[in-house]
Amino acid sequence: MRLCVEVFNGYRPPAHLRRLARPADAAEVVAQGLVGARRIAELRRPRRPGDRRPKHTTPVAVRRVYLCEPRSGAVEVAVALVTGERTWAMALRLELHQDTWCATTLRLI
Repeated sequence: MRLCVEVFNGYRPPAHLRRLARPADAAEVVAQGLVGARRIAELRRPRRPGDRRPKHTTPVAVRRVYLCEPRSGAVEVAVALVTGERTWAMALRLELHQDTWCATTLRLI
């Protein structure tokens, strides 16, 4: 989760998410990280020509974490994120592969 939040805040490139995922799922996880980072960056852009960007933007922060284990070796995580006055949800699925937890799905909602 921390790595995902760092990507959304622009502190890390989305490609860093690749190491969290199985090779078969890595491209989709990275793509969803990029989508999330772009959506949050869009919020921080001026809305109208001539508007100024805030000098300090509130970073995305984890508000709550919910875990569910639908089957042995799989965990689904729902995370409530907040930035300024905006609330987001992130869904993440992790599966155990060769004694390592790997992301198979990532969505910013």
